This record gives sequence, structure tokens and C-alpha cells, in this order.
Amino acid sequence: MTLRISSVSGKGGAGKTTAVILTAGELALKNRRVLLIDADPRQNLAEWWKRCEAKDNVPASISLATALRQNNIEKLMASQEDNYDAILIDAPGVDSVVMDTIIDHSDIVITPIQPAQDEIKAVGEAAEAIATRTDVLDRSIPQAVLRTRITIVNRHLEEYRIIRPFVQNLSEHGYNSVLLDTELIERNCYREIRSGLGTLQMLEPSEPVLKARAEVNAFVEELEQLKKEHRGETING
Repeated sequence: MTLRISSVSGKGGAGKTTAVILTAGELALKNRRVLLIDADPRQNLAEWWKRCEAKDNVPASISLATALRQNNIEKLMASQEDNYDAILIDAPGVDSVVMDTIIDHSDIVITPIQPAQDEIKAVGEAAEAIATRTDVLDRSIPQAVLRTRITIVNRHLEEYRIIRPFVQNLSEHGYNSVLLDTELIERNCYREIRSGLGTLQMLEPSEPVLKARAEVNAFVEELEQLKKEHRGETING
């Protein structure tokens, strides 16, 4: 069965597109056929792809499509789902009918978060959007909250310390929100791939890259475990 993951956040710069690229690279490394769908009008994912093409770094086993309208997303999902092992969607940053459609076609919704008030607020807004659709669909769609760009400095911020209790509070109030154990540390290689160097797994395996790859592998394993735990689950049991 095709694994369908979307990356959703109303906060620009949270790491939404990077999370999609990292997930795609890890799944492709496991010989999965991956389709990326750029549904964000800012087209950051498509720009990354163009830079990869220009530098002859297009990753194997990964394809890209752009779909900015509801009917285009629905057509893509209907026509391509059987052709890929995983479909990853970079969602728009604003609430819309398109966002509802993306959530409807997701098994998991990733919401990246950095230690900042606006990003914490964006996690709550995404949780509300997911809950609204799960009520309509009567289907469990977990929100995987991923801490990104973590540093020694921002680990000491109050905003970092309240991330865990904030997500726990969402869960206790009926939202299907899970804080992933894996954190993505602030690393140059995560920025470098955005300049057209392909996926993280295509970089020269230096010590920093190997550390990053271990993080991403752990992150994707958590996503796959989350999918197994929620397979076929409905809200009303």
C-alpha cells in the first residue's frame, strides 16, 4: 500500500520542504519509488528540483509533479497512487480547500517545529485542521511533530522546553498529535541540499553527513512505525 505523507505548517521557514526532501531521499535509499507533489504556491520544492536538474543531481527513484488546485491533486492521487510506493506532498502554508484535500489524502501529516512561539502556534493550527478532516472522514490521521534546526543554544530556550508539554496537551484533548523522538539538529548539509545537490543521501559521506543521515533514518523509521500503528484505524473504533 502506498505511503502518503504531507508536510503542513502555516509558518514559513519551519522546515516543511526540507522535511519532504529528507524523507524522499531516505525512502528512495530503501528502493521505494517516490512521487513528490509541490502544492505550495511558493514552489520551493519545484525550485529545488530545477536546481538539481541544472547541476545534474536529479535523485534516482524520485519524481516531481506540481499541483496547486484541488482537482489537480485529486487527479494525481487517483492516477499515480498505484505507480509509487510513497507520495509526499509539500502543502501550501495557508488554510484552504487545497489543504483539506491534501489532508484527506494523507496517512501521516508532518508538522515541523522550531523553538519559537509562532511555530508552536502553527502546530496547534495544523492539529485543528487535521482534526476537522478526521471528523469528516472518520479516519485516524496522525500529526507527526518534528523538531528541526535544533542547537545547543535554542535547547535552553523556554520555547524549546514547552514543545513537549504543548504537544502532550494536544493529545490529551483529543488531537492525534505525536512529538517524534528524533530531532533534526541544525546542520550545514541540510541547507546545502537545497542548492541543487540532490538528496542528503547523495552527498559525500563526511562525518557531519553521516550524523545527519542517522537522524533522518531514525525520523523516517518513526514515520513508518506511526503508519503501522494507525493502519485502518477510525476515530470511533
